[in-house]
Amino acid sequence: MEKTNETKNLILKKSREIFLKKSLFNSTMSDIAERAGLSRRTIYRYFDTKEDLAYEITIELLNEWNSYQKEIFTNLRGTGIERLEIFLNKLIDYMSEKADVMRYLSEFDFYFQDKTTHAANEISKNRFNKIILKSDDLLEEIMILGKKDKSIKKDIDIKLIVATISNVLWSFGQRIAIRGESIKKEYNLDGISLIKKQVDIYIAAIKEE
Repeated sequence: MEKTNETKNLILKKSREIFLKKSLFNSTMSDIAERAGLSRRTIYRYFDTKEDLAYEITIELLNEWNSYQKEIFTNLRGTGIERLEIFLNKLIDYMSEKADVMRYLSEFDFYFQDKTTHAANEISKNRFNKIILKSDDLLEEIMILGKKDKSIKKDIDIKLIVATISNVLWSFGQRIAIRGESIKKEYNLDGISLIKKQVDIYIAAIKEE
């Protein structure tokens, strides 16, 4: 059993390296086997397809993301609106430091589009779906606090605002990871500063004056 776990963990580690370096589209099971020093047959004993591996790596990356968010959330202090601003800017800092991860996650979203022919097993999909919206839960808690302490407008639709912030910032973060240099040339502005300006806009819009 220990040997089995060691081999599986080795495959996951090398898959992550390959996916982040070569991209999900350009990586093959042969690449992973070569990097791990294993045969393709051995890889297929543990994972039926590259798509199954992609889900496993994405779950691993999202768990790291969620752990970071939880740590930041636990240490937040101040009013709801103050906590929200700190929390969002910390998440943007994480995106900036993990550009390779953001690029991969963007590729993952494109690879597994709603009408894609690519498929992974249902167990992996279900595990993925259980963790994908953890950040939304934390944002909602912060905004509920903000309503209670009257630092956030009482008439806002929390679920709508949370979904908007989550989707826009995440999509923007992925775009910056992929086209950051082009954006800098086009606008003469750093991509991360653009995302942080989005946060300023959100805070101004929902802050109780």
